[in-house]
Amino acid sequence: MSFESYDCANCGESFSAYPDANATDGPYCSPRCEREGEGL
Repeated sequence: MSFESYDCANCGESFSAYPDANATDGPYCSPRCEREGEGL
């Protein structure tokens, strides 16, 4: 299995993760971007 690239919905940065990893469950690259993206 190989990494795939994803783009963060908040900051636009690309990040790599396995397709079935928890990191791909949401559109954010980090907890900080998730908080900002969801207005928390």
